[in-house]
Amino acid sequence: MKTVAIIFNIFLLGFTCLVLATDGLPKEVTYIVFTIWIFLTLILSAAVISRGGASHVMRIAAIVSYIFLLGFVCWSLVDQYPHPKEAGFIPFVILSLLTPVLNLLVLFLRGARDGRPTKIA
Repeated sequence: MKTVAIIFNIFLLGFTCLVLATDGLPKEVTYIVFTIWIFLTLILSAAVISRGGASHVMRIAAIVSYIFLLGFVCWSLVDQYPHPKEAGFIPFVILSLLTPVLNLLVLFLRGARDGRPTKIA
């Protein structure tokens, strides 16, 4: 399952780069932060998932990053209503929602399997 999570990360990274290349860089500060957050979260989680012995702090940081990313994605869906009529919009939304959920699942299960329970609070 970790391989699938990393593949989803790569696809979301590529899709985000494609959107940036075709639509240009975001102009609003919140969307600039959102874009940077996507890149940093994908890189951090790929490092944590691919390295079996990642520290507990890094795993917690990746989990928190994905929780915020999921919130960012939901917020942007509400903020951009009515949604653009572009062909790739629905696949991008699905990928943007599935990637954090899948990575959170992998990060939680990996911690449980390693014998380190994940406590966020």
